[in-house]
Amino acid sequence: MDQQPVLDVKNLKTTFSTERGKITAVDGISFALKRGEILGVVGESGCGKSATAQSILRLYDEHYTSYAGEVWYEGRDLLSLHPTDMHSVRGNHISMIFQDPLSSLNPVYTIGNQIAEAILIHKNVTRREANARVIELLRMVGIPAPTQRVKEYPHELSGGMRQRVMIAMALACEPKVLIADEPTTALDVTIQAQIMNLIKELNKKFDMGIILITHDLGVVAEVCTRVLVMYLGQIVEEADVHSLFTHPRHPYTRGLMKSIPQLDCDRSEPLHVIEGMVPSLHKIPQGCRFAPRCPYADDLCHAKMPALEVHGNGQKVRCWHAEKITQDAKVTHA
Repeated sequence: MDQQPVLDVKNLKTTFSTERGKITAVDGISFALKRGEILGVVGESGCGKSATAQSILRLYDEHYTSYAGEVWYEGRDLLSLHPTDMHSVRGNHISMIFQDPLSSLNPVYTIGNQIAEAILIHKNVTRREANARVIELLRMVGIPAPTQRVKEYPHELSGGMRQRVMIAMALACEPKVLIADEPTTALDVTIQAQIMNLIKELNKKFDMGIILITHDLGVVAEVCTRVLVMYLGQIVEEADVHSLFTHPRHPYTRGLMKSIPQLDCDRSEPLHVIEGMVPSLHKIPQGCRFAPRCPYADDLCHAKMPALEVHGNGQKVRCWHAEKITQDAKVTHA
């Protein structure tokens, strides 16, 4: 795998202007995505996963949004590009699959026209060539009878079919980076497995860098190579998949792991839950943002924000007590 990152995000901050004042939904996110890698991003709802993805592509209305930091792609900082230049990046070099395909697809245009639009905008091809490419894409993502499906409208397709159309649309211009934002939300388990297998196959075929946003740790374990754990707009842990699942070092990550139902567990015991709720961005706690919900929190945690530091075998953890928690976990397992 090429070690040169295809996407390099440095200290990304996204601030929204609201009626109640300014809020920073993405606060100092840094990571690198390698070509051919599938990077998982996990965390509860409201932790900033989707905001991070949409900030990379500058999808928010910039009248009410300010970006800071750097997002490097092929020697260019995307945050400093003119809006016109960003149009040539979106859907061409970097594509995104959104959570809900029905709300992302235009109900009054056929799926063939919607996929062809991206090809005609970014590639120097005729309409006939674009239409042929659309049929090829639909066949590639596993849609049967593609020559018939191109004439159909979104409401005529099942949820799984619509998600495949979104994947075809995202791949239309052969991007180097694909961002998949909860691509299996609202799909039944069988279709979820099919969509994730398709994403894995396409990753191998095109050697794309993929950012997979999900709340499903089972999907992360099966599909991803590396994981970012986010909490309240920050990365609290970063590790390769094996290290994260065998030795989670942040209390929040450990809480997420414990919340996964186990087949061999005592069914009379209640499932583990992380106490409390993700705080509002209008009322971010002082010190460590997870401290109000953390069983290990002390005065230092409530007073001072920990940095994201390297521990052990290269895992990055934002916690004052990461080493102690790891030692306690070893003693418990022993």
